[in-house]
Amino acid sequence: MAALLLSIDWCKKHKLPKPIAATVDHGLRKGSYAEAQRVGDWARKLGVEHHVLLLLWDKKPPASNIQAVAREARYRQIGSWARSKAIRHPIKTLITGHTLDDQAETFLMRLARGSGVDGLSGMAPVGPFPVHGHDDLTLMRPLLRFSHARLVATLRAAKQEWIEDPSNDAERFTRVQMRAARATLEAAGLTAERLADTAANFRRAREAIEASVDVLLMNGATISDWGYALLRPNEFQKAAEEIALRALSRIIAMVGGEAYPPRFEAIQAALSWLTGKGKPAGRTLGGCRLSQRDDGTVLVARETAAIDAGLTLKPGEAAIWDGRFRVALAASAPMSAIVSALGAKGLALVGRGAVLPPVEPRLIAATAPALWTGPKLTAAPLCRYLAVDAAEFGFSATFLGLAKGKGAAKGNSL
Repeated sequence: MAALLLSIDWCKKHKLPKPIAATVDHGLRKGSYAEAQRVGDWARKLGVEHHVLLLLWDKKPPASNIQAVAREARYRQIGSWARSKAIRHPIKTLITGHTLDDQAETFLMRLARGSGVDGLSGMAPVGPFPVHGHDDLTLMRPLLRFSHARLVATLRAAKQEWIEDPSNDAERFTRVQMRAARATLEAAGLTAERLADTAANFRRAREAIEASVDVLLMNGATISDWGYALLRPNEFQKAAEEIALRALSRIIAMVGGEAYPPRFEAIQAALSWLTGKGKPAGRTLGGCRLSQRDDGTVLVARETAAIDAGLTLKPGEAAIWDGRFRVALAASAPMSAIVSALGAKGLALVGRGAVLPPVEPRLIAATAPALWTGPKLTAAPLCRYLAVDAAEFGFSATFLGLAKGKGAAKGNSL
């Protein structure tokens, strides 16, 4: 509620439309839906459009690690909701009310788990959306330098009601245990401010490392809008091992379409192979196949057997297919259609005049997205193929590339 009040004031000051509010009901405790509805009532009194997002579990919620699982599911639900509103009211930024206290507790939890630089850098004030496939959304935490008490004071000054989540007092959760230990830590000088400052120091170190990774990828990799990458092993050999490992991990996650990279040991073994310390034969990793080419480069391409099954797109809908491509149908499309790999069947249908990639043309083209209406191939944007009388589908496919557009390719649409 404090984040909402402050956002409304900020929008008013900058002569912008009021924000849109959303509350996720996880359905994990009695009364949560009524609370979400009450928040909606408060938002509407402030003149703000509000939505209650019901989290429907595919199966019974897990008995352990529930807060982490709920967080993942919550952001996935918000991302889907934001995308569903894209036609009428595009949503590009999500603002959350995370506080200084949340940052301190996050640091302590990750320290207890033995996290490295990435984990100890804490939550960033501005960063990418935390769920894979929503790189068009930005997550902002503008209140990270303000305590929970300051936000409560803000609400009281505005005479605005709010609800305290009862789970914040449930001692079975690690975050609550860390909160309970704060008094002892503060007596030793480990205040929330000091912990947050330490997280900021780690974040600067992480940003410096990632900047070096960007340079290596710029010099050592060529990324194609067909969804593959060509690596120059000599550039990886010259880089520090930590930088090379992170760069290779990013490439594998990008081409493989996975939310998370493979295990560290697997990436380390792949780097040894890439830099000439392993056997020369190709290998598979993280949904990718890696193969050495005659010109000395290494091709990282999508593994055919790992590609996702078909995805149904409705008119006006956008989605992520195979974790690699953002696909969309025009609102004027006459019907729903299926997005799946072009495959050998599609290659035969596009004919000899189709555009194909310069590297392993048929193998890589077969992994590209195509639009099907029943057995009919309607469109294959990367091949520049469009069936007769199919222009109204307005099908587009854009390779997501690296995080937040680094190396991302231009879109293709028909």
